Parts: sequence; structure tokens; C-alpha cells
Amino acid sequence: MIRKIILENFMAHAMTEIELDSGVTALTGPNNTGKSAVVEALRCVASNPAPRHFIRHGAREARVTVELDDGTRVVWIRKKRSPGYELWKAGAEEPEEFWKLGRGKVPEEIREALRLDAVELENGGRDVDVHVGNQREPVFLLNRPDSDTAAFFAASTESAHLLAMQNALKRRTQEARREEQRLEQRRVEVEADLDALALLPDINLVMERARECRARLDRLGREIPALEQLLARRGSLVAELEKRNRIAEVLDGVTMPPDTAPTRGLDDLLGRMERVGRGLDHARNVRVALDSLAPLPQPGSTQPLARFLEHMTALQSALQTAKDRKAPLQELLPVPELPRTGQLSGLVDEMLALQCRMRRLKRQGAALGKIAEPPVPTADGGLDELARNLASLRATRNRVQDELVGVDAELAGVRAEVERAVERMGKCPTCGRDMTASDLLDRGGCHD
Repeated sequence: MIRKIILENFMAHAMTEIELDSGVTALTGPNNTGKSAVVEALRCVASNPAPRHFIRHGAREARVTVELDDGTRVVWIRKKRSPGYELWKAGAEEPEEFWKLGRGKVPEEIREALRLDAVELENGGRDVDVHVGNQREPVFLLNRPDSDTAAFFAASTESAHLLAMQNALKRRTQEARREEQRLEQRRVEVEADLDALALLPDINLVMERARECRARLDRLGREIPALEQLLARRGSLVAELEKRNRIAEVLDGVTMPPDTAPTRGLDDLLGRMERVGRGLDHARNVRVALDSLAPLPQPGSTQPLARFLEHMTALQSALQTAKDRKAPLQELLPVPELPRTGQLSGLVDEMLALQCRMRRLKRQGAALGKIAEPPVPTADGGLDELARNLASLRATRNRVQDELVGVDAELAGVRAEVERAVERMGKCPTCGRDMTASDLLDRGGCHD
């Protein structure tokens, strides 16, 4: 059983660690948050698929680590040029490494550790993956014909586990139903026993008094906090009253102050004194400022000022000349836009393709040039030998031409397959630039 999944530089995950419990684990979240990438990572570890855009942009390799409940760790490593595996057995200090694997090739040690292989059908149908499902397809076998279902249950080693799980579920369901019936019967018996009990009059009276006492206690419990607040308020009021009484006793011994005389003249005098003081302070500040000033400088020569005025006049004249020149230039048409170079790029690609075909034709001519010329017939009666040699040479030439035709057909098929693959990818998965089939064939490959 898988206990932990770790994704490093895999698609949108820079570093993600997911711990799984013994029950069901559900991945939830908005779109484009990497939920499908976790399922795709499990598929990569189990099947080692063809290279795609698994490596996160800017990284050198992607790693998917699957930790099992027995301590075994399986690490799938996808580099730009080749994939590989690391198998860390429980307690091992060094891993077992597996490299130079073919497309879709998974080592047997990895298969035995993971046990995530798809089930092969005996009727030749498409394999059934009971561990990892596709996002837009229903659960396995629901979208498959009945023949595949029959072949799966006939040949799959997983079918026994599925049937056992189904039987276990049936047993648990039956046991739950029996337990439910038993509890229902017990409930009916308990209700019958309770109905058989009758309340005694004294018990009813005591219970009624108890309910009255409980109601009185609840009412007192609600009134006690309000009474406590009133008592606290009364204590604060008593303390405030005692404080005011002490203040009144102190004030009783104080005599009344004498009547005040008119102070208007005094106010005017104070105002005049304040204005005089402000004037005196201002005069002092002015005197201090004047004392710190240096004596007036002697008038100097005005020739630098005259040269500066002449320079300013020359600049003004040059500015006016520039304005006069600018006015006709404003009536000129704007600079035309440069045409797009897309067609020129297409012509360059076509020229490169023609150069590649020319080199291929030269190689064909060189191959045909290696065929020896037919011998010159002699008059000594060796015409039959010459005919046999000529027939052999013709057969050799036809075989070479057939091989060249086969090579051209194979090259055309490879080109078509590359064009379809490039059309599916759209852009380079490593550098993100637009990619065409010519980039990989005619130009010798400019993408890693």
C-alpha cells in the first residue's frame, strides 16, 4: 500500500509531499492547481511513458517518489534525454539504479515492488488499469464491451481480490442489517418495559414539589446577580456620599473671598506692556541680523555679464532657427512601418529544405556512380558472358533504386510522424518556443 507520494519539479509541482491514510484520500481544489498531476505522477512511476512536458520549467529533471507501507521507496527520474529508476529497499543504504530503459520499459524489480501493472486481456482487447483511471472516462469496465469484462474476470489476478472485496461488502451489509434488526427488537422490548411501569401518587407529588423548588431556585438564581449588582451600586453610592460629606465639612470652615475691584485699566496697561515688549524683541532681532551682515561689496566689471548676454542672444537665435526648420518637417509623412518577415522566414525554411533535398540527390548520384560501366563486347564470341554481366548489373541497379525508394518512403513516414508529434506539442516543452518539423529535420535539430 502506498503511504506517501513526493513530487519534485514535476509539471506544476516544485515540491509537494502527500501522505496517504489507510482509508480513502480525496484531492479537492480549484482548477489548474495540480490535482491531475498527482494522478499522472503515479501513472509515470507505473508505466514509464514516452517523454512529454513532465519536467517543470527551469528545472533539469523531475522526480516522483512513492513510499510503500513496508518502507520500500521507488523513485522515477525523468531527465531531458532519458528516464530512470531508483529502488530503495527497506533498510538499504544505497539504491538499486536502472537506466538506459526503452520507451514504456519498466524493470521487473520495480513492477514487483509497486504491483500497479495493468491487466492484460486474453481476447486481445486494450489492457485494463484497475489502479489509475483517466479523468474524463468512467470507472474501468463501465465503458468497455461485455467481452472485455468477461475476459477481465476470466484472466485477471485482480478479479479474485475484487470478488473477495465484493463478498466482504455483502457480509458486512448483512451483518449490519442483522444488528439493526436486533437493536430495533431491543428498542421495542425496552419501550414495552417502560410502558408497563406506572407512576405512584406519592412519587408524582414529590416530583411536583421538586419541580416547584427547581423553578424557585432558577428564579432566585436569575435574581441574585441583579441583587448583587444593586448591593455593589449601593456600596459605591455610600462611599461617594461620605466623600462629599467630608468635602462639605472642609468647605464650611472657609471664609468668603472679598469683592473684586474693576480691572479694566489694569488690562489695558498689561496689553500695552506686552506690545512694547514684542516691539523691543523685534528691534533686538533686527539689530542682531544687521550686525552679522558683511559690508557692501565694491562694484566689479560687467564684461562677463555682457558675454553671457551675447551667448544667450546667440542661443535664442539658434532656437528660432530650429523652430523655423521644424515647421516644414512637421508636414512630412511619418516613417513607414517595416513589413513583417513571416513570408521571408518561410522562404528561408523552404530554401533550407531544398538544400537538404539537393544533398540527398547528390548522395543518390554518388551511390549510382559506384556502379561499374558495362564491359565492351568483344568479337571472340563472349556475348553470352556479357549479357549475363549486364543482367546482373541491371538487377543490382534495380535493387539499389528500390532501396532508395524505400529510404525515401521511410523518410517521408518519419517526417509525417514528426509533424504530427510537433503539431500535438505545439511548443517546445523545454524552452517554450514555437517549434516546427523543419527545426528537427532540415536544420539538424535546434531543440533539446
